[in-house]
Amino acid sequence: MTIKPTTPYYYASIILYGMALTQNAFLLNNEDGQYGYLTLIFGFYAVLDTGISWLANVLILLSWAYRDRKAALYFSVIALGLGISFLAVDNIVMGTHNQYGKITGYDTGYYLWVLSFLVMTIGQIVNYKKQLINTVTPKPS
Repeated sequence: MTIKPTTPYYYASIILYGMALTQNAFLLNNEDGQYGYLTLIFGFYAVLDTGISWLANVLILLSWAYRDRKAALYFSVIALGLGISFLAVDNIVMGTHNQYGKITGYDTGYYLWVLSFLVMTIGQIVNYKKQLINTVTPKPS
């Protein structure tokens, strides 16, 4: 059995993620915010330092790509955990010059980003439960 690619959770997750890219994700040094699309593009600079949560972007893409497999549930759960773990980060690398900025707040983009992971995770759980019910329940003859 496969998960149908037209689940509303799948599309809602992608829409929320896209909306997150157009919003400020977090505030640095009590100044202007960092747009989600810039964080996505340049966030990989921080992966080896304090920005392991950026890998949630890769995992949610894998979850979308493999939405018809059980692995998508694992990808989305780990992405959700990594996304939430960003709340524990106080300072983050700003660009390629190894300058650090203090995260002083989180904005709409961050919450939409995490919400997209949550929606995909819920969708995967719902679909996995449907699969279990369909395989356990005998069909009438």
